[in-house]
This record gives sequence, structure tokens and C-alpha cells, in this order.
Amino acid sequence: MGLIAVDIGNSSINIGFFTETGLSVQRIATMPLRSPSDYAVFINGFVKEKNIDKLPEGVIISSVVPDHTNAITEALKILSKKEPLILTHKIETGIDFQINETEKLGADRIAASAGACDLFGAPVAVVDFGTATTLNFIGSGNAYKGGVIMPGVSLMKNALFNETALLPEIEISTPLSPLGKDTMENILSGIIYGTAGAIERIISEVEEMEAESFKVVITGGYSELISPFLRRVHYIEPHLVLKGLKIIFERNA
Repeated sequence: MGLIAVDIGNSSINIGFFTETGLSVQRIATMPLRSPSDYAVFINGFVKEKNIDKLPEGVIISSVVPDHTNAITEALKILSKKEPLILTHKIETGIDFQINETEKLGADRIAASAGACDLFGAPVAVVDFGTATTLNFIGSGNAYKGGVIMPGVSLMKNALFNETALLPEIEISTPLSPLGKDTMENILSGIIYGTAGAIERIISEVEEMEAESFKVVITGGYSELISPFLRRVHYIEPHLVLKGLKIIFERNA
């Protein structure tokens, strides 16, 4: 049986089609919110474009955008005739949550953590460079110890432009040097080197506090951009959330 895994994020909706031939990923902008029938048309068109012979029967969804959850759920019910499994902390994930307010932990962070533990093994630190930059620390025995949330690359860029009088709006790209020579280079250096440095400092502090050494796995839209600026050895897994959803679905099948 194949699987459709859906990650509804603040910037994009990533839909993974797991079939016998591998993984195909469709990306749809999160905004604006569309009708279930519109989403069904988008998904069905992608299935035909990629020559997916048969729509996978299993469906699992993680979402951090509640308004979109029902619309995507209804769209997938139209196409697959199956009731999707909605990821929450209450279903079997293989993770031992040792935090307060587990119900408020983002479903994407749960899926990424489960995927990292299965693919790379704990202890592992999962860094997701998305709309927000998040860190998740899973210790020995798949114990979720806690994490960090900080502004993502695009949020930093937008805040500097929107909340100042003179700083320009820039395009995110690779900085030439940590020492910027003009305003654009100053902003790029601050965002990229600043993000990479913050990640490494946080991981080092947590390792000292927990007396554990964490593998580092990065994912998210800006992972390829940030990767060269991380001095720590790390792994890049672009589809970590989708693969984590597949692992969780199989645990609950």
C-alpha cells in the first residue's frame, strides 16, 4: 500500500506520494486558503503529471495551520476515499516526550523528530530551517528533551525591512563574507552567519547541559543555504518531515 503524507506549514504545503517507485513531492503555497475541490484538482493534476499509476491508499497529515487542515483533509477524502490520520502527540510516534505542554508541540516537529530517530538514531538534534528556525533535541532512548524556536531567515529579512526606515528589502542569497562591505552584504551576513552561529552555540550548550553528544540533522527550505556555514558535522535530509510521517503512519497502521 502506498502513502500520501502531507505537511501543512506556514509557507508551503508539501505533499509526499510514497509509491513502489519512490517518493514524489508536490509543493503548494499555503496562502491563500483554497476550497477542498481546488486542492483535489491540484493534487490530481500532479498525480497525472508524474504518471503515478494508482493513488496511494494511506493518508497522514501534519499541520501547523489549523484553518487549512479541514480543507486538505476533505480534498484527500475526495480523492482517496480514506479517512486521513491526523498527527498529534497522542498517537504512537516512537518518541518519549519529556516536556511541558506536549499538546502544543508542532506536528511537523514531532514528525521530523521521529524521522531523525529512525533514519539516524538518537541522540540527535533536528534543525528545521523553515518560516521559523526550530531545534529539537532527542536524547538516548528517543527521549524528546526540548527545543528552541527562533525567527527564520525570511522572517529576519522581512522584519529588518518592515520595522526600519532605511534598510532595504533584499533577496536572500549566499553572503560573500562575514564582514559586509555594503548594506545588503551587512544584512546577509547578519542573517546567515548569525543563524548558523546561533544554531551551533545552542547545540553546544545543550550538549554540555545534557552530557550527551548529538548528531545534527538539518531540513527545511533554507537548509541547503545554511549548510556550508555550519562547522559542525551534519546531515541534510530535505524531506525529513514527510519521511517521519511515513514512519509514524506505519507505526499506527
